[in-house]
Amino acid sequence: MTVVTTTSAMAQTRVEEFQQPYPAGQKNPPTANFTGDVWLSPVIKDDSLQLPAINVTFAPGCINSWHYHTGGQILVATAGTGYYQEQGKPARRLHAGDIVEIAPGVVHWHGATPDNWFAHVAVIPNSKTNRTVWQNPVGKTAYHAAVKESDSVSAAKSLTARERAIIALGSYTGKGDLNGLRLAIAHGFEAGMTQNEIKEVLIQAYAYCGFPRSLRAIQTMMEVVEARETKGINDPVGREASAIKAKGNKYQRGANILAELTGVPAGNKRAGYTAFAPAIDTFLKEHLFADIFERDLLTYRERELATVSILAGVGGVEPMLQAHMGICLHLGITPNQLDKLIDIIEFNLGRQYSAPVRKVYDTLTNKG
Repeated sequence: MTVVTTTSAMAQTRVEEFQQPYPAGQKNPPTANFTGDVWLSPVIKDDSLQLPAINVTFAPGCINSWHYHTGGQILVATAGTGYYQEQGKPARRLHAGDIVEIAPGVVHWHGATPDNWFAHVAVIPNSKTNRTVWQNPVGKTAYHAAVKESDSVSAAKSLTARERAIIALGSYTGKGDLNGLRLAIAHGFEAGMTQNEIKEVLIQAYAYCGFPRSLRAIQTMMEVVEARETKGINDPVGREASAIKAKGNKYQRGANILAELTGVPAGNKRAGYTAFAPAIDTFLKEHLFADIFERDLLTYRERELATVSILAGVGGVEPMLQAHMGICLHLGITPNQLDKLIDIIEFNLGRQYSAPVRKVYDTLTNKG
């Protein structure tokens, strides 16, 4: 089990634990053309189609040598995180869904990041005459230079380590995956979160996935903290939430916070489910958006990242996902950062959980 929370996430130790849409297949015998372990599995098996496609799985840090294809190549990234670099150009970071079109004769290399598994489908056009021409290995120095350059280009657009930790905490809590949550809690501490900040994510979760999962998550955190203390690791407890100083009617305070989150002015007229069930509207405004969102242990931005992740773990709540992903965009979370959130969910929970989120994302960003 691996939790993707930071740029340098803990690498998995077995290919069987790497969640990807196609079988890893057979491990390739050691060769000078790859720096580490790689697995190959045919995706298109009918030779009469004359369009071979092979699922290639790279262990963390494994890349291939400089090479080119006389008939070109197409790469379709399917899982994990990797790189593609053409000779003389910066390396490009690849995530699931990215497609690379490589013209005939273009010298390049591709493979995994230092800390994550990576898989892509390699499609081989012009198969009757297409052949691979291998050249020199990339070399450790050039590889790490390419990694550093690629990461620095996207750093400003990326989620922080703390935000990635919050996403992992929320998604595992929403799903009810306590084993994954244990690792996510540890990564939360590594990202600099205090005990009270991690607890705040788990407490907020009850509003979106119910008391049972929230309470089990809190009980799991108690076990993690106790185990770490036994090992001599004393994670900072951190401050408590500040006393609420806001004045006025709690319902109106909650309505004002919701208006700030969405950018839509608070109205007095109920519609839709709020008119059909006025009590739930009262609970949402007074309790969720006042009692919970007024607590200052997490920012609105962090709470919305947690909310989207929790809903992704729950599944089947696309209208709520769309509303909260829209709030994320209004709060300044970029489409690229939401895309990274979905990558984390897919890597940790699997494609069945990320696919509905991706559809909502495509609708919101006009990609659908």
